[in-house]
Amino acid sequence: MYLIRSNVPSISSVKPYTPLELEGRDLYVRDGCYTCHSQMIRPFRSETERYGEYSKAGEFVYDHPFQWGSKRLGPDLHRVGGKYPDAWHVNHMLDPTTMSPGSVMPPYPWMLVNDLKTKHTAGKIRAMQKLGVPYPDGYDHQAVADLQTQAEKISAGLEESGIIVEWKKEIIAMTAYLQRLGTDIKTVPTIKE
Repeated sequence: MYLIRSNVPSISSVKPYTPLELEGRDLYVRDGCYTCHSQMIRPFRSETERYGEYSKAGEFVYDHPFQWGSKRLGPDLHRVGGKYPDAWHVNHMLDPTTMSPGSVMPPYPWMLVNDLKTKHTAGKIRAMQKLGVPYPDGYDHQAVADLQTQAEKISAGLEESGIIVEWKKEIIAMTAYLQRLGTDIKTVPTIKE
C-alpha cells in the first residue's frame, strides 16, 4: 500500500533531506543502526508517551529506503531530532555509556576519525530525484557545497561546546541526520489528500 503514491497523504512541512543529512542516513544504514533502532512510533499510548507523537505515513515519502526497523534493542529514534544538543550525539556515538548509563550500544569512535566521502553525493541526489524526491533541477552540482556549509555550522557549534571535530568527519553527517529525525512535523502540518 505504501508503494502506491496516491495512498500516502503528503504533509507540506516534510522536506527532502539536505545532502549532509542524506550522507548521514547512509552512514546509519552502513553501520547497521536500523538493526537495533526503529524509526516508527506506533499509535499506541505506551509508545506515544515514551517517544512522542506517532509516525505518519507522509513523513516517510522521501526515505529511500525506509528506516522503520522492526526491532528495538535501543529506543525508537523517529522523534530524536532536537531532543538533545549536537554535543550529546557526538559523545553518545563515541561512548554511549557516558550519555546513557547501562546502554548496550557499541561505540562508533571511527566516525570522529573517518572523513566523509562525498564523491557520490551528486549521484545520490540524482538517484533520489529519479525516485521522486523534489530536489531542484541541477541541484546535484550544488549539493557538496551545501553539505560543507551545513557541516561547518555544526562543527562550529560543537567547538563552542568544547568539542573539536572537523566539518568533514562522518560524525558530523550522522549528527545532522539524527537531528533531523521527526522534526518535519513539529510545526503544524498541512495534510493534502
